[in-house]
Amino acid sequence: MSALPVRAYADRVSYEAGDTLSLHVDAGGDTVSVTLVEMVDSLERENSRDRPVVWAAAGDYPTDSQAHRVGSFATGATGSLGRESHRSVTLGVMVWSPRYHQDEDQVLVSLGTDSSGALSLELRDATLAMTWRDAHGEEVWAVHGGTPLTDHCWYSATGVYGDGMIVLTVRPHDALYGDPDTVELRHDGPVPEIDATHWTVAARNPSLVERTGNHWRGSGVHGFTGKIEKPFVAAGLASPAEIERLAAAESPGDVFAARLIAGYDFALQAADDPSAARPMADDQTEGKVVNLPSRGVTGSSFTGDSLDYRCAPAEYAAIHFHATDVVDIGWDATLTAELPEGLDSGVYGVVVSSPSGSDTVPIVVVPARGSAPRNRVAVVLPTFSYLAYANENLFNGLDSEAMTPAEVIVDPVDEAHVNDASFGLSMYDTHRDGSGVMYSSIRRSIVNFRRGYRMWLNDGGRGFSAEMYLIEWLDRRGIDFDVITDLEVHQRGADYLDRYSVLISGSHPEYTSANMLDALTEYRDNGGSLMYLGGNGWYWVTGVVDTDPLVVEIRRGMAGIRCWESYPGEVTLVSTGEPGGLWRHRGRAPQKLTGVGMAAQGWGRSEPYFRSEHAADPDLQWIFDGVEQDPIGAYGLSMNGAAGDEIDRFDHALGTPPHTAVVASSRGHSNYYQRALEEIAMNLPGHGGGEQDPEVRADIVYFSTPRGGEVFSVGSIAWSGALLHNDTENGVSRMTENVIRTFVARRS
Repeated sequence: MSALPVRAYADRVSYEAGDTLSLHVDAGGDTVSVTLVEMVDSLERENSRDRPVVWAAAGDYPTDSQAHRVGSFATGATGSLGRESHRSVTLGVMVWSPRYHQDEDQVLVSLGTDSSGALSLELRDATLAMTWRDAHGEEVWAVHGGTPLTDHCWYSATGVYGDGMIVLTVRPHDALYGDPDTVELRHDGPVPEIDATHWTVAARNPSLVERTGNHWRGSGVHGFTGKIEKPFVAAGLASPAEIERLAAAESPGDVFAARLIAGYDFALQAADDPSAARPMADDQTEGKVVNLPSRGVTGSSFTGDSLDYRCAPAEYAAIHFHATDVVDIGWDATLTAELPEGLDSGVYGVVVSSPSGSDTVPIVVVPARGSAPRNRVAVVLPTFSYLAYANENLFNGLDSEAMTPAEVIVDPVDEAHVNDASFGLSMYDTHRDGSGVMYSSIRRSIVNFRRGYRMWLNDGGRGFSAEMYLIEWLDRRGIDFDVITDLEVHQRGADYLDRYSVLISGSHPEYTSANMLDALTEYRDNGGSLMYLGGNGWYWVTGVVDTDPLVVEIRRGMAGIRCWESYPGEVTLVSTGEPGGLWRHRGRAPQKLTGVGMAAQGWGRSEPYFRSEHAADPDLQWIFDGVEQDPIGAYGLSMNGAAGDEIDRFDHALGTPPHTAVVASSRGHSNYYQRALEEIAMNLPGHGGGEQDPEVRADIVYFSTPRGGEVFSVGSIAWSGALLHNDTENGVSRMTENVIRTFVARRS
């Protein structure tokens, strides 16, 4: 049982009233009680203002321990030759890893299954191995030896089995990495008759393999973490000459011809299904690529002449498998039921309680397409950002003193998911070999996508828990509003947004698709009003891999503020075919949309804003009506101020409209705040910190558009944390309300 007694997730984030919701729960076999509430308060309180919802599906449900689908691999049937009896075979791959040595055995290719007996080519202690497991999955014999493989080197690896003799050969693709190494080994165990009808790459004994959306989910054993290219199984004993040809990166189909039992060509053409593996052998069916490994990655023949896998597929003929990949954790549904008809748009919680604990899964009810009437204000929750940070564990091994002067206290819910693969990873984490996590899925238990979550770095709400400050504030101030997510913006476009007078962003809309930028820009330019109440927005190019389940993709490239960077050549998104990295480097800096863009980040104290000369402009006095504080925002739930965490400033060179008014700016940030990396052309002493650099600041800006639209941006993640100060009676609150009510009045 997990360290968390109750873990749950829903199949989606956003629903329309009356939609079918699937709830998935792991409570260690306890019976759970399920209820539905509209969440209004930012925290769970004894005198909660949350609104219970009458739901026919509410009640008690039994649970069982759930099976997890974690770790990517490829699997399928062999060709017609696999139906014949074989006592001698050759297994092989081209293989690459930045960290060959792992604590667990890693399967490269497996022939057969644990129910029939399986012969596997594996890595043990970074050396090549061959093993035989019987029909009960028990290891009967294993042999390994030779020189350990060197990290970051491509190898041709083959295992030849026959008559009790095993020949293991590794040949580096680059001769600078050493000489070919061949070892001949015998085993004392039985000589099996191999069931060659089924094979698996990067794991063994596949189970629970089934379709989920446009992808396959399933489980395997002893998964490999690294790249594999041209995997194959051939009948008979490969000759030294054939092994030489494989080492020269010839196709196994050409080397073995009619002796090929199975092989996969992982090169990805533009129109290919990423969840399918192209077969090499005669009569071999298409393979299943399970749990969304990384494709569009460089192979052994990569030259660097093209950075788009579609333009040189032979140079991108590998798949990067990871034992920690998740596309859909695949728990059985505890309940599947329709949400009540007539639910108002808002943020709701599916409350799952057992005698041992509870979990509340947030969902969003959005207005139906074309529905009327709607409220004039809509909050857009940045779910792509929630996915990017989902279950991040940067605190694990962190030198916190380099990031914050405060004591870092990690919440037990964060500690619970460290080294537990069933939680999945965030896009800020790395897999076991150090490669970055490119994909994130909603179908898993996400501990930091919860109301009341306290982020370890800012000791306050962040992400969804910070959005709940805004939701509570709107309710307390009597402002009627709808809630939608960035997925609706991505899918439904500007037409869906057009009915709103004002769109309000979340606190950290960092991950953004091209569709979202297009929709928001069209909405604004057609007379809609945007309120950007966050920081570090519209920063990373983000692709939508699938919407059922919701899965997003990034390629960080080699620039921007990043916890890992892409390998050379691996910058093109498989989901969309577009270049990844920063929108700024695609000519679509956030300043073009909202007037401000990423300037700096830091986790010292948050600072207040000071009015500028533009604040005295009579045409802008409505922004400050009733705001008596100066500075504004020397308080808040995110490091005690309104300007902090990640902060944005205006920059005409990056697209801030020329008529934009900067009405207030923060100042006095400590050197814990450092200028964004993409803004630093050269590192020099005394550059970059808030104490030296006047551009380490947050700007509040306002501008209008030719068709009557308006934009108000605050450029700070910490802003929402100041709204509730003094029971909402404060300058940040008053400014925000002034802008909302004015924007609504002007577009009614």
